[in-house]
Amino acid sequence: MPEIVITGLPAIILAFASALIITWYYIPKVITVVKQRHLEDKPGFHKIHKADVPTLGGIGIFGGFIFGFLVGVNGYMPGLSYFTASVVFLLFVGIKDDLVYLNPRKKFFGELGASILVAVFTNIHISHFHGFLGITDISALNSYIVTLVVMVVIINAVNLIDGIDGLAAMVGIIASLAFGTFFFLSGDYGYTVMAAALLGALLGFLRYNMTDGPKKIFMGDSGSLVIGFTLAVFAIHFNELVANGKPVIRLESAPSVAIAILIVPLYDTLRVTFLRLRAGKSIFIGDKRHIHHLMLRAGMSHKQATMVISLFNVMMIAVAFLLDGLGILLLGLVLLALCLAATQVLSMAVKKHLAEKPKMVKAPDMAKVTSLN
Repeated sequence: MPEIVITGLPAIILAFASALIITWYYIPKVITVVKQRHLEDKPGFHKIHKADVPTLGGIGIFGGFIFGFLVGVNGYMPGLSYFTASVVFLLFVGIKDDLVYLNPRKKFFGELGASILVAVFTNIHISHFHGFLGITDISALNSYIVTLVVMVVIINAVNLIDGIDGLAAMVGIIASLAFGTFFFLSGDYGYTVMAAALLGALLGFLRYNMTDGPKKIFMGDSGSLVIGFTLAVFAIHFNELVANGKPVIRLESAPSVAIAILIVPLYDTLRVTFLRLRAGKSIFIGDKRHIHHLMLRAGMSHKQATMVISLFNVMMIAVAFLLDGLGILLLGLVLLALCLAATQVLSMAVKKHLAEKPKMVKAPDMAKVTSLN
């Protein structure tokens, strides 16, 4: 019997649909097991939720994503085994951090190890600076160094924004759509299948993350590390596709466009790191300085904050594509200026909300009142 090979658009649709269905179906199973084993995420000083909530939703995301990806890819991608091995490794790193506290240094080395695996044994590495600061091609050693830095930064950035319902998933959905569309138009079906699978898995997960009912679940580090790693691979491949002149859409400022696609986690991480260093605190200790925390203090709900941030993300992508001709540096400065302006507006909204919020009047101590009488 001849082998059945599905390629092109049917493979992309198959990857998306199978990832969506599997994640949608298995997330409730994960919730049940987590509750039975009492593995819920507990409230903490830098956490927003007030009650125990099941975590490990990343297991469902991983299952749907990998299944959809492997079913649809059909030999399109070289180095497939190394990518899959890296994702599996990060899944286990994330599971350990979800179940028991994992030292940030150990987590960092886990992220670095997964990044080294794909950077060394596959073609996933940055080899071109697109003329930024007069630099085009870079040496092999510098290529590996830059690639590892970029991958670890993006992985951590996505991990850090997973602080309110739906935000990390929406960032992944928007980035998968943006990168996936570009890969499809460039005829790169392997990476299009990967983006379609991640998109399907995240949509399947989102239904259980945005609810307030008994079927609510967090993705945890088991999800955010896998998503961050995959988006880092997308960003690097996007950069290399443009450098090699393969896409239908020609771009002059590919690195800045990639930054715009991932602007939410990258800007938030840059901002929080600066604030922590200025305050003399460790950059590895969580706090409530993130953009989504500001939005909650401005009176928004989780869903409202996620939707506003997502719309801002889409707007920044549109700006980047429209102003691509400005060049890498100037476009990057425009994106930074827009982010700073948006943050200033948000800070003003927080001050206004706090000023309008009725002050709590402390009730008198009845024991003292009684004794005085």
